[in-house]
Amino acid sequence: MTSQIANLLAAATDHLRAGRIEDAKRLYLRILAMNVSHAPSLYGLGVIARQAGNCEVAASMMRRAIAADANAAEYHFGLGDALQAAGRRDEALAAFHEALRLDPPGILARFRLGNLLQLEGRLDEAVAEYDRILQFKPDSVDAEFNIGNVFRLQGRLAEARERYHRALTIQPGNVDALWNLSLLDLLEGDYAAGWPRYEVRHRRQVHGLRHFDQPQWKGEPLKGARILLHAEQGLGDTLQFLRYVPMVAQAGGQVLLDVPRSICRLAAELASVSAVIPTGESLPEFDWQCPLMSLPAAFGTTVETVPALVPYLFVPAGAQRCAKEPAWPQSGLRVGLVWGAVPRQFEDSDRSVPLAALDLLLQIEGAHFFSLQLGPPAGQLDRRAGRIIDLRDAIHDFADTAALASHLDLVITVDTSVAHLAAALAIPTWVLLPFSADWRWLVGRDDSPWYPSVRLFRQPRPNDWNAVVQRISQDLALLATMHRR
Repeated sequence: MTSQIANLLAAATDHLRAGRIEDAKRLYLRILAMNVSHAPSLYGLGVIARQAGNCEVAASMMRRAIAADANAAEYHFGLGDALQAAGRRDEALAAFHEALRLDPPGILARFRLGNLLQLEGRLDEAVAEYDRILQFKPDSVDAEFNIGNVFRLQGRLAEARERYHRALTIQPGNVDALWNLSLLDLLEGDYAAGWPRYEVRHRRQVHGLRHFDQPQWKGEPLKGARILLHAEQGLGDTLQFLRYVPMVAQAGGQVLLDVPRSICRLAAELASVSAVIPTGESLPEFDWQCPLMSLPAAFGTTVETVPALVPYLFVPAGAQRCAKEPAWPQSGLRVGLVWGAVPRQFEDSDRSVPLAALDLLLQIEGAHFFSLQLGPPAGQLDRRAGRIIDLRDAIHDFADTAALASHLDLVITVDTSVAHLAAALAIPTWVLLPFSADWRWLVGRDDSPWYPSVRLFRQPRPNDWNAVVQRISQDLALLATMHRR
């Protein structure tokens, strides 16, 4: 029977590697019918379950494999992988630690452990894991720029830059290292170096970035040619860089604008646009194309030459009529709130603040609060009924949000698309920023060259939203008092 099981296991492993999942599963189950505690088959079924997204089933199978053979590092790694995917981070950490106890040079396990520690905000521990990888594999490019990323999150920018350059010494032209250097350049305000380097994203798997046969415009004379400007990455990015659209028209282009449907009504108010096309719909013919986020490079934008004339976005008349329907208070300060941002890898929770943390603001006399929050974070409103007016039912796209925001005296928001929208409308906007803020907000500033109406409130240390809220509450109380006079 031992030789039969060995033959079946070899065949099942071949099927799994070749992607013949059902064939592999059938053989693993056949082996388990002969030996219910056959660890490699239990592990194989766990791998299949994980690939199918059945994380809890995968974790259960991995635990059964470990019960049969506790000394196989790969089983503990598989368990950690399944648990992390299921959101059970503490258990995943323990599993990765055990995998490394059994196999200290386990490079992949150390990467996963380091990444998980980074997600948990345990940055020094993450660096220690990446450093251990370099002890076993001194030429690890990934370890070098991962350490650089952690240093950037800690505000250790010169050390971060050094690590990115080390990665490039090991592997010249490494796309991820160049990408991280570009973000660091932009963060530090070195736009002359940053914008050209930022173009390396075309060689990465960046969400929303598309490729066309037409040449990318880099500032050449347009002479009436049709040019497609297309959105990429996040909604906030699109709103921020729509400011360049009139400049392209002034450079002689007939502008076709491809943006997400939720932005189309707002974008149609740009007088210099020949047509607005919702992303995904068929496109008319055009001669040139350019991603919106490549326009700063095309115009050679520096911190001193940022086109910061606001407003550059305007509320459509139809949306403005609908926005008159809420019973807006006729006295007091009208304040819009957004506290939840769209998750991003390694910085998922950094940009968001729990609504409960803003309770100090809600006590300020003479201020009326209105929620512009959408998505799951809006559910936190249920516990503060009556203290904040919920506007989400009136919001169907960014034109609606813009119309509602135009009735406000101030918008207080985390780093999300509403910050860009309100600021582009020239509405006074206070932005709550994490300790390691996004590159567009630069370093050490409480203002923004991109938006004259913006004030930045930065965490003095990682995860310290209390200090930010305290400062905002003091300034808001003063503003509300002045507004009553």
